[in-house]
Amino acid sequence: MALEALVALLGGHSPPLAILVLVLAPGLALLPLLPARARTDLVTGLAAAPALGFAASSCALITASSAGLPLNGLVVRLMPALLVLVGLALRGDEPTPRMTRPEAVVALGLLAAVGAGILLEGRVIHGSPVPGNDWAKYVLYADEIRAHHALLIRNPFWILGTPFREDPGIPALYGSYLVMTGQGATAVVHGIWAFAVISTLTMFVLVRALWGPAAGFVAALVWAVLPINHDILGWHGLPNVAALSLLALLLLYGGCLFTGGLTRSEAAGLGLTLLALAAAHRLSLIVGVGGLAIMGATAFVVGGLRRMAGEIAIAVGVIVVLGGGVIYDIVQRQRTFGGTLPYRDYGATKLPIDHTVADLTVVFTVVAGLALLVCVRRVVNDRALVPILALLAFTLAGAYAWVVHLPLVYLRMAYYLPLALVPAVAVALTTLARGRTGVVAGAALAAVVGAFAWPAAHDVRFVYEFANRASLRGLDAVAAQLRPNEVVVTDRCWSFLATWLLHTRTLPALYPVDIQPKAELVRANEAHAILEGTPTGQVLARRLGVRYLVVDPTCPDPNGRALAPPRVGKPVFTSERLVVLKL
Repeated sequence: MALEALVALLGGHSPPLAILVLVLAPGLALLPLLPARARTDLVTGLAAAPALGFAASSCALITASSAGLPLNGLVVRLMPALLVLVGLALRGDEPTPRMTRPEAVVALGLLAAVGAGILLEGRVIHGSPVPGNDWAKYVLYADEIRAHHALLIRNPFWILGTPFREDPGIPALYGSYLVMTGQGATAVVHGIWAFAVISTLTMFVLVRALWGPAAGFVAALVWAVLPINHDILGWHGLPNVAALSLLALLLLYGGCLFTGGLTRSEAAGLGLTLLALAAAHRLSLIVGVGGLAIMGATAFVVGGLRRMAGEIAIAVGVIVVLGGGVIYDIVQRQRTFGGTLPYRDYGATKLPIDHTVADLTVVFTVVAGLALLVCVRRVVNDRALVPILALLAFTLAGAYAWVVHLPLVYLRMAYYLPLALVPAVAVALTTLARGRTGVVAGAALAAVVGAFAWPAAHDVRFVYEFANRASLRGLDAVAAQLRPNEVVVTDRCWSFLATWLLHTRTLPALYPVDIQPKAELVRANEAHAILEGTPTGQVLARRLGVRYLVVDPTCPDPNGRALAPPRVGKPVFTSERLVVLKL
C-alpha cells in the first residue's frame, strides 16, 4: 500500500498495485474475521483474502460516499488503509507463513482448478469487446463515478436520464480503481473474469475449511468447469458472480455456527459478509437471508439456536452500527424504483428443468442427486451440511416462488444451485472413496463435465456476441451523425450497449421481465410504441427528435421467439447482429 501511494505521489499509476490495495491488502489484514478453520493454513487464508477484501473495501467505499466524502485519489486509498489498520488491531491468529509439502500439493491442486476455470472462462469472455449487453452499464457507471467522485448520481443517458439504480458494491470498486489508475473506463470490462476466479478460490475455502483438503480440491475443480458458471459470464451477470463468493463465505460461517460457534471477531465477519452481500446483489441477499432463516428454523428444531443467538446478535449489531452508510445508499436507490412489478410480468422466466440440467450437464446432475442422498444421511452426524441443504431448499423454493405470487427472475435461481450441489458432490466423493480414490473420482467427474463445457462455452459467446466488428462499424457510423443529446431508440438486446457505445440518450424497448424498477416501465412502453410505429409512437418520435433505431435482427423476446422487426424506418446499415434504421 505504501509503494502504491509513493507511485501516485510521484505522478505514476500502477494497475496491479491498485488491485492489491483495493482487494488483497484489506483481505489479508482482516483474516481474523474469518472462522478459525479458514485461517489455520497459508493456502486457505490466501484463497479467502480476495473475497474478504472485496466485501470490506466495497462497504468502506460506499460508507465514505454516503458520508459525503468525495471518492478521489486520497479517499479511495485512505479507506483500504483504515481497513488494514483495523485488521492489525484485531491481532487474531493468522496462518503460519510457510509451506509444507502437503500444503504445496494442495496449492498445486488449487492452481490447477483455477487454471481450468480460466481456460474455459476465456472461451466466453476473451478479447474485446466481451459478449453480453450488461457489461456496458457497469463501465458507464464506473466512468461517471470517476467523473463525479460519488455513487448516488444520475445516469445522463439511460432512458433519457435517470438515477443509477445498480447495486453499489461493484461500481464502488470499479470507480475507485479508475480513480487510482487513470485508465480508460473499458479497463474494467474484464473484471468479471477476476470475480469468476475469486468464486473458485472461495468455493475451495468453504469446502476445505469444513471437510478437508481433498474435498476442497474436488469442489474447486468441479466448480471451475461447470457450464452454468460460464453461462452467466456470457450475458455478464457481474454482481451475481461477485455475490457467489460472498454466499460461499456465508455458508462457511453457517457451517461453523452449527459445529462449534464463532468468536466475537468471527461473528463480526459474518455481519460484514451480510452487509457486503446487500451492497453487491439484492437477489443474492434474498437467497442468503432465506438460507439463514431455514438454518435458524433447523437449529430451533434440533437444538442450538440459543447458543447461536449471541453470535447472530453480534453480526446484526455490526450491520446496524457499522452499516449505516451502506444501508443509506441502498435505501436512497430504492426510493427511485417506483415500486416492483407484479409476479405475472416474470412468468416468462419460470425455470426450465431441461435447460438447467443441460447447463449443469446430465452427468453432474445425476452425481449431484446421488450425493445429496449421501449428505442427507450424513447431516445428523455432520451438521456443517445444514447450511448447504438450507441454501438448496431456499433456492428451489425461489425457483417456484411464482406459486405464492412472489416477483423474481425465477430462472436466475439456477445460478445458486452449484453453491449447494458442488460441496455435496465433493463431500460424498471424498467420503465414500477415501484418500486418493476420492480425488481421482472428482478429477474424472470434472474432466467429463469439462468436455461438455468446452463447446458449450463457445456457444454461449456466440449467443451473446452482439458487439462484433461489423456491428461496431455500424454504431460508429451512427455516432458520427448524432447531434448533442440526441435520442436513439433500441431493442432489448442493444439497450445498455448503445447507451455506452453511442454516449447519447437512449430509449430502450425493454420488456417487464428485463426491468426491476417499475419507474422504467413507462419509458420502455414508449420505446415499443416508436418501434411499432403506432400513432402515439410517431408523435413521441417527433417530439423527442428520434432519427435512428438500433435493433438486433436475431434478438429474441422473453419467451425465446424472434422479435418482430420495427414497422418504421429505412435501413441504413445491416449486419448479422445490427440493423440501423433511420426515420
